[in-house]
Amino acid sequence: MTDAWLRDVRSEWGERAYRAAADIVDVLAGCQAAKLQGVGADLARHGHRLEDVLAWFRLLASQSRAFRTALCDGGIVALASGWAEGMLRDEFGLAGGTPLELLRLRLQQQFELTTSMGEAPERVLALVVADTAGRHDCVTRVVHHARQAFTSGEAMATTPSGNLLVLVSRNPEVRMRTLQLIDALRHDDQLRGTPVRVWIEPLAHTAQHVDSHLLGLAS
Repeated sequence: MTDAWLRDVRSEWGERAYRAAADIVDVLAGCQAAKLQGVGADLARHGHRLEDVLAWFRLLASQSRAFRTALCDGGIVALASGWAEGMLRDEFGLAGGTPLELLRLRLQQQFELTTSMGEAPERVLALVVADTAGRHDCVTRVVHHARQAFTSGEAMATTPSGNLLVLVSRNPEVRMRTLQLIDALRHDDQLRGTPVRVWIEPLAHTAQHVDSHLLGLAS
């Protein structure tokens, strides 16, 4: 199956795409959707466009029922999410959150992708919010702890009001990682006297409401 896929990738997208696809064949073994976030990030850092990456994997899905199931079972979201995070890390680094505008664009992109795959976006995506009550001097510490808790390439953005927003996939690990963040913030000596409120925010049901939703969280 992978040999035929690699031949098709080389024929359609050229030698550079073929080498990139060949490098990830072993990672794709077992068709685990969870691995696709890291794959997407690596491909972004090597300069491959998202539309090309998605086309490669849709081609593979057309040739493999197991992989098609993995894509439909959150894999397409993980792949695109990883790609966007890889691109954002290259451009903005990891010291702080990404600009809110980029998180907004990424969230809209995720809505479009999940909808195109027949998924309800609000059922597979959510935001983890950390509210510093306007204490901008605490944001760097909050981002640091969030990076320790959310290690799968989740996009993070700080807001003008001092909040941190983390775009996450709604899976069984989200609650555990959110509790890990809460515990780390509670035990950070540099944050003593600064209660940081953290919660999981459900998303709006439609892409049209994303802007107003983010504006409310940012204010």
